[in-house]
Amino acid sequence: MADILKPVKFSPDVAALIKKKQSDKSFTYHCWSDEDLKPLRIEVRNFYRDMQKGRCAYCRKDISLRSASNCHVEHIAPKSLHEKFIFTPENLCVICADCDEIKRAQETMCAIPDTVVARKTRRVRYPCTTNAFYIVHPHFDKYDDHILMVGKFYVDMTDKGGFTIRVCDLNKRLRKFGWEMPPSSDEDLAEVMGDFLATSDPAIRRRKIRKLREMLIFE
Repeated sequence: MADILKPVKFSPDVAALIKKKQSDKSFTYHCWSDEDLKPLRIEVRNFYRDMQKGRCAYCRKDISLRSASNCHVEHIAPKSLHEKFIFTPENLCVICADCDEIKRAQETMCAIPDTVVARKTRRVRYPCTTNAFYIVHPHFDKYDDHILMVGKFYVDMTDKGGFTIRVCDLNKRLRKFGWEMPPSSDEDLAEVMGDFLATSDPAIRRRKIRKLREMLIFE
């Protein structure tokens, strides 16, 4: 089951604000942070932080339940690449400060990866199927089908999981600090990991990762 079971339904005041912005020819994605759009951001943030049960859509870490400093509105199809979907409810969710900083830096440097699968004809409507996205989509995908968390680290179970781990830099802790010392022997861990790497069967890979989870203890 996806994290988000239904999209936000805008209040009449916010819906009117969106309509006004959509008719403004000077409006671009750079205006998303404008002060007059604050009511929209608040409404989106409050709805999705509850719908996502206080978890970041990408890393699954806790987000703030009150403050906006660790609960940022995210455009799943990047607003710089898909401006027409900037107000689409299915394109919105909330993420933590770390994931937001990584995604925002990519957008600032014009290096943000497109999360939407390209096609020959121009998209008129927002795609509403999992196959239309490279990234794990909180409205359409079950997170655990694509990414398994092993302690504080992330293992891709699908190409979509691998894409999400890469673009959100989810394993930055692993690169920076390495694996924490597990209670099991190196030989036992190597055997389980070897079995995991030796098969492409999703069911076997899930069993091996669960076994690895049991063998590792993290704070």
